Amino acid sequence: MNESDIEIGRVLLQFDQVIEEHNSYLEELENLIELPNAETDRIYRILKRMRRTRKEILSGISNIVKHIASSNDKKIKEEALGIMNYFYVVGIKDEENALRKVMEIDLSFKEDVEKDIEILEKIRSLVMQFIY
Repeated sequence: MNESDIEIGRVLLQFDQVIEEHNSYLEELENLIELPNAETDRIYRILKRMRRTRKEILSGISNIVKHIASSNDKKIKEEALGIMNYFYVVGIKDEENALRKVMEIDLSFKEDVEKDIEILEKIRSLVMQFIY
């Protein structure tokens, strides 16, 4: 196992928890924005938590993309591809949709949410480099 395999493996281990947190926060946000009188204080707190998780996702995916070409472990590559596919197909799209609904609910979130969407687009472009 070379250094790249170790770095990617470290990210993959961390991503188990990161994905779980991301799903939990996203589900909480999606449920909250469906309520007729969504509590903006709760939305704000969830968005802050999601930003921390998104930062970890961006860092992890950047690390995978940086090291994947030097990886020799086929299993690690396959697991990384699976996670990338998850973020591309489900995670990023669902989060972006929820963020757009947040802007519809309360325009005071617009500036921050637009920055969040920009980061999601960075993540998407990194994932696309890996997948294609």
